[in-house]
Amino acid sequence: MQMEARLIGPSQSMAVQRIMESNAEYSRRVEGAVPTPAAADGVLSALPPAVPISHKVDLGLWNGQELVAFADVILGWPTASVAHIGLLMTDGARQGEGLGRMMHDAVVDLAGRRPGIKSLRLAIVDTNADLAAPFWTKLGYEPTGEAVPYVSGSVQSTARIWVRPVAVAQVLHE
Repeated sequence: MQMEARLIGPSQSMAVQRIMESNAEYSRRVEGAVPTPAAADGVLSALPPAVPISHKVDLGLWNGQELVAFADVILGWPTASVAHIGLLMTDGARQGEGLGRMMHDAVVDLAGRRPGIKSLRLAIVDTNADLAAPFWTKLGYEPTGEAVPYVSGSVQSTARIWVRPVAVAQVLHE
């Protein structure tokens, strides 16, 4: 079946919750516990301070009616030329199938269609870096050197900022 990227609304929070629960190890690494029953509602409503709801986009990768990956993106934050990926997650039972890359491609497409968005940004929490850094590196992200304290649940760590341009130059091979 053909994969399709579509917006996620509050009515699809149960599908997001299912994916979050299928990735309980991620939650343990970054929050110190498995996802709460309201974890998806939290992701679908979370915004940085003073950012209007119109800047938030939750995008899903659908295989028919089944959500297989999702991304939470804030457009124009922390500066107008940046799209921040707050979370990108795939169905835990389907990891290794390329769904993360497909979901990311949809985020790149979304950001590329927004006037003024030049770069993509994300934070990798040190307690999850051994799994996350190789994935994001393959997608062209590089650490900026910026680090901020990170506290969530029982986890106290550091989050490191990574970026990449929205448009990546194609290398021509002869």
